[in-house]
Amino acid sequence: MDFDLKRYLREHYQVLGPVAPARFESELAKRIGAPKKRKPVLAAWSAYLREPGREGVRSFYQRTLTAAPRRLEPLVYALHYPFLQFYVQEVPGLLPERGRVLEVGAYTGALVHALAQLRPEMEWHALDPLPQAVARGREVGAQLGLEVAWHEGWWEEFAPAEPYDAVLLLSVLPEGHLREDMPPEIEDETAFYRTFALCERLGRLASVLRPGGRVVYGHGPFLGKNPQAFARLLERMGFGEVALVGGGDYVLVNGRMPERLRPAGVAPQRAAVRPREEAAPARDVLAVARSQLERGEAEAALAVLEGAQGAEAVALRGRALAALGRWREAEAALAQAKGAQARALRALALVELGRGEEAIAQLEALAGEAEVYRTALARAYAQAGRLDAALRAFAQLEGARPPELERVLERYAEHLFRDLREGRLVEVSRRVEYAEDLSPEFLTRELLYLGLHAALGQRLWGRAERYARRLYDLGEVSGAVGLALARLRLRGAEEVEAVDRAALEEVEPYLTDAAARSEDALALLALGRLRAEQGRYEEARRLLEKAARAARGAPVGAAYRLLAVVLERLDAPLDVVLGAHKRAHAFRPYPPQQLLAMARRAAEAGEKVLAREFLGALRETGLGDLDAECFDELVQLIESLEGAWEAFRVLWDALAHTPAASLEALERAYRLSRPFAAAEEAEEALAAYVGALNQQGRAEEALAVLEAEVARRPHVLELLFDLAEQHERLGRFEEAHQVWKRALDVAYYREKDLDLAREVLRNLLFLNPHDPDLELYLEELKATSAKLAELEGTPDPLAGQTPEDVRASGLPRFSGEYLIVLGGHTQLRSRLKPRLEALGLRVDWFDSDSTTAARESLRRIQSRLGRAHGVMIVSSYVGHDLSEPVRAGAQALGVPVYITPGRARGVTGLMRALAEFAPEIIKKALG
Repeated sequence: MDFDLKRYLREHYQVLGPVAPARFESELAKRIGAPKKRKPVLAAWSAYLREPGREGVRSFYQRTLTAAPRRLEPLVYALHYPFLQFYVQEVPGLLPERGRVLEVGAYTGALVHALAQLRPEMEWHALDPLPQAVARGREVGAQLGLEVAWHEGWWEEFAPAEPYDAVLLLSVLPEGHLREDMPPEIEDETAFYRTFALCERLGRLASVLRPGGRVVYGHGPFLGKNPQAFARLLERMGFGEVALVGGGDYVLVNGRMPERLRPAGVAPQRAAVRPREEAAPARDVLAVARSQLERGEAEAALAVLEGAQGAEAVALRGRALAALGRWREAEAALAQAKGAQARALRALALVELGRGEEAIAQLEALAGEAEVYRTALARAYAQAGRLDAALRAFAQLEGARPPELERVLERYAEHLFRDLREGRLVEVSRRVEYAEDLSPEFLTRELLYLGLHAALGQRLWGRAERYARRLYDLGEVSGAVGLALARLRLRGAEEVEAVDRAALEEVEPYLTDAAARSEDALALLALGRLRAEQGRYEEARRLLEKAARAARGAPVGAAYRLLAVVLERLDAPLDVVLGAHKRAHAFRPYPPQQLLAMARRAAEAGEKVLAREFLGALRETGLGDLDAECFDELVQLIESLEGAWEAFRVLWDALAHTPAASLEALERAYRLSRPFAAAEEAEEALAAYVGALNQQGRAEEALAVLEAEVARRPHVLELLFDLAEQHERLGRFEEAHQVWKRALDVAYYREKDLDLAREVLRNLLFLNPHDPDLELYLEELKATSAKLAELEGTPDPLAGQTPEDVRASGLPRFSGEYLIVLGGHTQLRSRLKPRLEALGLRVDWFDSDSTTAARESLRRIQSRLGRAHGVMIVSSYVGHDLSEPVRAGAQALGVPVYITPGRARGVTGLMRALAEFAPEIIKKALG
């Protein structure tokens, strides 16, 4: 029977892999997070290890079945995992052809249920002292459809109605007799028997096992091993055909029950020794031992060699101990011996003890002499972690492959699974092909699965189909799915939507098979799409709903997209259809036009919540791909759902996520913001729209927009400043002069801001220093300043100021520093550059009107950056495509950069910016 133990333990007992006993506490913390819940389990575990007796065993195993049972039961089996694998591999072949079998200490039945599936012709019984374990075992047996008879009780008290044909004592007799100071092996036989009370406990076989029946003993993962001593104990008790199966830590002892058990204290029978050998003088002891070893009488040879001295005696003693399987003693003896034979035998002993890495060099030299050395070399490579070399050595063996090969292949696959998770497909493919080249038999299910996924990821369709075919022949669902993918030339389920119907129909048998045996996402998705195209919509709906639950990542989105189409064909409610689209968008975003269309459909159907969700998704996606018509529709839809303010806010936020927003989009945002003109976002929309008009050479339109805004809100200083600057840009200085006067009136009479009024007056003096009205304004400002100084008791900043003093106030003095100015308009440059030079600056000014050829201007600017002491960028009047390279280049050269914040205020704003920037310019010049 082809029985997969890993899958069986994973599906029915949730055991994912082995756990070392030393990691019990850390694994317990993973399964039970709360320290309060872990404490009683740890106390039971401590008592189990340190307090011999039934109570420690009962307490610990009962705790694993009452405190989070579905979490601790798998942990118990994980501690025994390698031994379960060994038992399942070896025990079925040791049982009789027919009869009744009893497993002692079955816990919840993982092993007995596995053996019952491997040998269904036997009648199976299980014994355990815990009622919770017996109840759980019966429950799992019913789920598996197995008829296992369960008995509750301790082995020492169990009395069956009739004896059994086989008794399994697997990993059970050491329990209850553990000690904290127990060594890994108890070499003294008497101490071994007494430690585990074996003589008394094996005496129970007289009433439990029929004459001629088989007993099978396995020590399990516990300390105190000595399988050879256990075998000799069975022989003393009269058992026949006593044999050891396995090696190292994994050994089974089995024997045939005699008609009558002998007392365990009877001395073992020694092998018959011929009279001539018995009478041999002391000098012939070595010859006698040598002849006995050649006849296979290792026990007798060991007795003869007792007390013998010398290198040859040590070598013969090592040979005898090795023949008896007492590898630790044999290795110690052979390490003192000399000669090639002793060295070769010691290498074998090292492998048996798990120290194969020390014997590799010796075994490589011996590999050409005999199969036993080649087998040992393969095992040594495996123990040293050299898996590639181990596989190569196993492939060169001529006889039956040792059981270690399976564990090597498992470790090999584990390494490749890590490579597959990290995306190293070429490495996975290469190493699977290496194993296949050594022997096609090396390709286990795991390696075939790995090779299939690596081949699909690399688009190696022929190789993928070969691996998938082998998996399919083994009955694996992944084989059917792999065949479908290889025939369709797909790498994964997310590509199913692009395949045509004819190709899907060709692989329909594989897809149907996979979907029938397991809820595989690819098979369900592909079949759902095929059924939809065939018009079988109800069936398609069921398949796609399963696919959406089973899939992970991008395929989930594909399943929901297809499901939405099918639901629409079935006339499902619109909210259900749109809900499927919403889930699909979460895994692979829809384009903006489609999101807008779905929001419109939801709004028309009265599903306002869904409509808002789609609009939110549209805002996150961005509006760069929407045309003018779609913009209009979007604005109208938001306004109808949430009002004009929300329509503007959503649109403005979306434009903030949209690089290089079009002038049409900015115009719509501006028009929509007018009812809320005082809001900060509305001011930003106005500034962005006016700036875009200026950058595209449509200054007259920008002026009209600003004049309209000032007409609606005549007392807003920001608008007056913008309008005055726009007139300056167009060279209309008289109009600009009048607007600045209006701004001065607002700042002085309405806002009562003396400092701001003085700055606006300074701007007016730059524009028209001979205007007599400005002297009147200055006198009024000086009178107000004097009164304030008198009231506050502070110095008067305007005392004795002349128009020229106002123009020069707050400005630093320079001494030939070199400044580059980028931005502004021609009129601003023509008026301000002479003033900057009068302050002692050398200025290169590249205004926005003279930098139409951006590439040439950029080249000229960058060629001068190395000599500059500072760079000023007038943000209101220069494009990002020109200012950003200049800023980056200046910073790379260590040249300080100043970007005017927000909208510049003509001369006033620039002179204020220069005053703030002056320390950086001077510092650069001095440095």
